[in-house]
Formats: sequence, structure tokens, C-alpha cells
Amino acid sequence: MTRRLLILFSAALASLILVAAGSSPAAAIQFRALLADTSSRDTDPAPSPDGKWLAFQSNRGGGSQIWIMPANGGKPRQLTKEPATVKGPDGKMIPTRVMTPTWAPDSKSLLFVSTRAGGYNIYSIPLEGGTPKALSAAAGAQRYPSYSPDGTKIVFPSSRNQPSSLYGFQLYLMDAKGEVNGPPARQFTRSSGSPGHPIWSPDGKWICYVAKDFDSTRTVDIGGGMQAKQSAIFSAFRVFKKPVAGGNEIRLTGNRTDPGQAEDTWPSWSRDGKWIAFGRNIKGKQNLWVIDVLTSQAFPVTELGNALKPEWSPDGKSLYFTRINGQDEDIWVATGLNLVSNARARK
Repeated sequence: MTRRLLILFSAALASLILVAAGSSPAAAIQFRALLADTSSRDTDPAPSPDGKWLAFQSNRGGGSQIWIMPANGGKPRQLTKEPATVKGPDGKMIPTRVMTPTWAPDSKSLLFVSTRAGGYNIYSIPLEGGTPKALSAAAGAQRYPSYSPDGTKIVFPSSRNQPSSLYGFQLYLMDAKGEVNGPPARQFTRSSGSPGHPIWSPDGKWICYVAKDFDSTRTVDIGGGMQAKQSAIFSAFRVFKKPVAGGNEIRLTGNRTDPGQAEDTWPSWSRDGKWIAFGRNIKGKQNLWVIDVLTSQAFPVTELGNALKPEWSPDGKSLYFTRINGQDEDIWVATGLNLVSNARARK
């Protein structure tokens, strides 16, 4: 195992120091399956801010639901009890989708997305369970919600202005009590790149997200010897950040040093503010990467393949993530991480 881990990290060691207890840089780093049940699909891991719990989405027990378990392992328990089916646009019954749990800063409740009322909307539920509270009820789809560090705001992607468009999302901000019983959410981005998967910086000053990165004046190859002006369809998602107080977005990935033909998803900001983990797909191979926020340099963390949806543990020394094996999805954890960039080491 140690030899394989050293190979996994060799590409990053030139610019990244992996400081860990033990005789070698990677000696303390371990990859293990936290939930590896081939009879169920477990995904979307979300560790609680207090470090005690791990929420996730699963079809164990039938249907799509949010489950919760002790962060260090233990018996999972079902948190939500969403209806198994809902009436679709054509009047036929279709399976309910339940996904992307995220925690309130006090670890006492969670946000999740459900199609229980037809469209994708945001709900809140206490840690102990109970009746979910609807926070949004808009047209289109409301997706991955995230609390601000002080718990007063929620950022989320919404396609309410272009509900029939695949790339019609913008980021919105709403009060923590929601827009169903509070003021309407206000639009935060005005992007042509369909931003998604937003997260807050630990100091609350930035929102990080992914968006399609393209230039509509650029001509690109679209296959079959054909060319076209670049659009969202013929471009890749990259990681951006934007000041909460207002201002231009800043692209964090997709620079000259990044590998070509890559697409980036699902950013996660470490609690100390120094790192952003994300999933990167290069020619069909999906792995975990991190961005050094100080230098904007991106480094590979795994070469396991089929690894995506990273989420930092509160102490910043572990990454929970999803691994895919055919139709099966399992939750894994990389433990013992302690990343220090050369730029910081010199300071």
C-alpha cells in the first residue's frame, strides 16, 4: 500500500510537500472504503462541521434518500422519508430524486434537494429527522445549496429564468430561513457559463463554483472535421471564484499549466482556507485534485480513477469522496492528508 501511495503522489511532489507523520511523505496517508456495499448506491458525502457525522445520499432501503452515520464509521440511519414516486409532467408516476446533503454551520440541521413537489427544490431537515421544511419553490431546478459560514445565507444554482435550458443556471443567494417564508432570492451571477456546485470560503468573502469556460468568438473543432463558434456545449467546466461583495469572477483552473481536455467539478474549500479540492476528468479518467489558493496552482491527489465529489473533513486532514464502479457508487476517505505548498513553506 505504501509503495502505491508513493506512486500516486510522485507527480505532485515537485511542487507540493506532503507533510505527514512517519518516515516517508506518504506513509500516513491511507485510502479506504468507508461504505462499500455493492447492493446499494452511496454518494454525495457530507461531513458535519463538528466532525461527528457523515451525511450521504443512498438508495439503500429502496428509493433515493438522505442517510447519516458516525463520521468514523458505524451503522447508517435513514434521515429523510421522501415519497418513492411523484407525478411527472406527463401525469405518470416517476421516482423521486433526493440528493446533495449539506450541513448548517452548527451541525444541527441539513439542506438537501428533492423532487417531492415535482421540480428540484431545497429543503431543510433537523439532524434528528422529522418533517422537512421547504426553502424554495421556484420554477426550473434549484440545486446544490450551501450555507454561508455564519449561517445567515444560502447560495444555490437555479434555472428559474431559463427552466427549459440545460445550461440556464445562475447562482442565487437567499436568507437562511428560505424564500418560501422570506424575501425572494437575489441573483448573484450573470454568467453565460451555467455556474453550479457553489461553496463559500471559510471567511465568507468568496463563493467558489464551477462554470463553463468559453469564448463565443473562438472557433473550435466539434468533431467529424467540423468547426463552430465555441458555446457552452463545446466547452468544459472550470473552477471560478467571485467576491460576495461584488466584482468580477476569477478563473482558478484552465490555465496554461493545466492538462488539456480536462473538465473540473464539485469544488470543496478546506476549513483553513488554503486549499480547494475538486474532481477532474481527463479523457474519461476521474481523479481528485487540489488548488493551492495562495498560488492558484492545481495538483493531483489521486490516480485511483473513478474518484469524484471530494469533501474536506473539518480538520483538513481527510477527504471524503465517491468512487464509481460501473453502476455502483461507494464512499471512500483519504486520511492523513496534511498539505503544505512550497510557496508557503518559504514564507
